[in-house]
Amino acid sequence: MTGLLHAVVASETVVVGVTVVATVVVVALAGAVAWMLRSAAELRRAADELLGEAAALRSEAERLDAEAGRQLARADALVGSAESISEMVGSASRLASAAMSTPVIKAVAFGSGAARAGRRLRRRAEPERSGRSGLRRRAGPERSGTTSREPRAGG
Repeated sequence: MTGLLHAVVASETVVVGVTVVATVVVVALAGAVAWMLRSAAELRRAADELLGEAAALRSEAERLDAEAGRQLARADALVGSAESISEMVGSASRLASAAMSTPVIKAVAFGSGAARAGRRLRRRAEPERSGRSGLRRRAGPERSGTTSREPRAGG
């Protein structure tokens, strides 16, 4: 019976050993499952936080997009106004130039003509005056080298 006892003890030892190993494996698997569940919960919390932040960022981006659209429309209106003002100033400038250039040119031409006529009349009248009143013509620097007047005769 000793052989049979050895065989029973040996088979019980194997059963106990397999049970211990199976228990250790089950405990290890239970720990891994628990760790995975904690990790999944943390992952879910992180995903919820990211979702909340993404929603806040999206609403802020939509608000900024709407504000940029309003500012762009305003800038477009300002550019349109500036172009309109520029065109009006250009038209006014052309109109003023056209309105003023002809009278100014005529006035300058009239003044120039009047001055020229006055010089001609003075040149013609000088010999007549000197002949009537007995005045001598003034000696200019090109004739006598002096700029002084000669005394009048008879007066």
